[in-house]
Amino acid sequence: MDPNRKRSSATDLPLLLAKAKRKRPNDNQISSKALSLSLLSLTDKQIEAIVPESKLYRELLDFEKKLDATIMRKRLDLQETLNKTVKIKRTLRIFISNLSHDQDVPESEDDEPQLDKGPTPSWTLKVEGRLVDEVNASAYKNKQTSRKFSSFFRSVMIDLHRDSNLYPNGNFVEWHKSPNQVDVDGFEIKRHGDENVKVSVILHVDNSPERFKLSPELADVLAIDVETRPGIMMALWQYIKFHQLQDPEDKRNINCDQKLASLFNQPKISFPALPELIGRFLSPPDPIVLEYTVRVDKPYHLSPYCYDLDVEVDDPLFKTKISSLLSSTALNSTTSSLPKQIHSQDEQIMQYIQSMHNSKTKRDFLLRFANDPADFLDRWVASQSRDLEVILGESHVNLEEQRRSEFYNQHAPAPGGGPIQGQPQPPPQGGAMPPGAHVPPPHAQQQSFQQVGMAPGGIPGGRF
Repeated sequence: MDPNRKRSSATDLPLLLAKAKRKRPNDNQISSKALSLSLLSLTDKQIEAIVPESKLYRELLDFEKKLDATIMRKRLDLQETLNKTVKIKRTLRIFISNLSHDQDVPESEDDEPQLDKGPTPSWTLKVEGRLVDEVNASAYKNKQTSRKFSSFFRSVMIDLHRDSNLYPNGNFVEWHKSPNQVDVDGFEIKRHGDENVKVSVILHVDNSPERFKLSPELADVLAIDVETRPGIMMALWQYIKFHQLQDPEDKRNINCDQKLASLFNQPKISFPALPELIGRFLSPPDPIVLEYTVRVDKPYHLSPYCYDLDVEVDDPLFKTKISSLLSSTALNSTTSSLPKQIHSQDEQIMQYIQSMHNSKTKRDFLLRFANDPADFLDRWVASQSRDLEVILGESHVNLEEQRRSEFYNQHAPAPGGGPIQGQPQPPPQGGAMPPGAHVPPPHAQQQSFQQVGMAPGGIPGGRF
């Protein structure tokens, strides 16, 4: 030790002890990682011998890890589902009607048409449609589910079956969807004429995802007529699995049966080549053709038939349900009681782990003392001396004084440097006690000893 260092006075000792206490972590600052490491210092057999229920606790921990991983995976699946569109089937009802204008024009006396007198007879054809709410679809009211009629079609064509000599132009009308076009609730065309006209309304449905019509040969094999490309591939894969057509040596190859061999004209095909081979048997689906007759004998005529078309629209409630489910199961949710219950259970588990940690420390202390009391006390006193030296900092500590118990029972002197009033003062022994030192009562000795060397939980601190 450095002889130039000075020992701190007895007055500074309580202040140094208070600073040392502030540096020590309390029970709330002990992390769960440190607690788990302290428990892992024992082997599983030792822990099971002490606490038989520990095996069940470890099994619960493993189950909790699996459950947390499963919940996290499901939450990720739900979050990914939010980015996808979920379709529901609705019914689109189509109505066709026409209006007649200026059809009651009086004929001239000379039976010659007077084109320059009066308005020209004409009519207006209307093709309209709207989504029909089903019986159990009341939940979708007041939701943004209503789509315009034109949004369901790629193109709409109207073919007028009338004399091309009398009406050479305007007998075929086309409408095609464009990216930035505004959707409408229906279409209407106006033409001149005073005779009934047959009309064909041709509708090309805009399917998302795109659907294809299968050729008769492929439709006979898969038993489907119109389907999406992934649906066709899945149906073909089910056919291959059902008839066990995979090559046992190379699963990528398919041994064709009689139907597939006649379809593809080869006995064996490769599975990666199926999409290209199937493409030859796919074509756009047939359009929807509606027949109607324009009537000019009355001002308004509505077709006695309406046409229902099954369409797919986005489900407006699906994302709302998924979002509410994710928010209700989130750990930081303020509306659900589940996170609070989990937090309270975690706090209780932490208390149990802290209690186990304290019990283990006491057990280790008593076991070391029971195995070798003399060596344990020597190491304990040496540890307390090192801790006291750390508390005193740069001050000088006499090794001879450390060997005496009075060194650990020093108290601050009374104001003025004299002894504390009311305290018995034993005579100095061999000059070992410094001036002003005294022997406190038994309860004060015990309190001072705990302040210097006792750790949380009633266990003496120090290094062993």
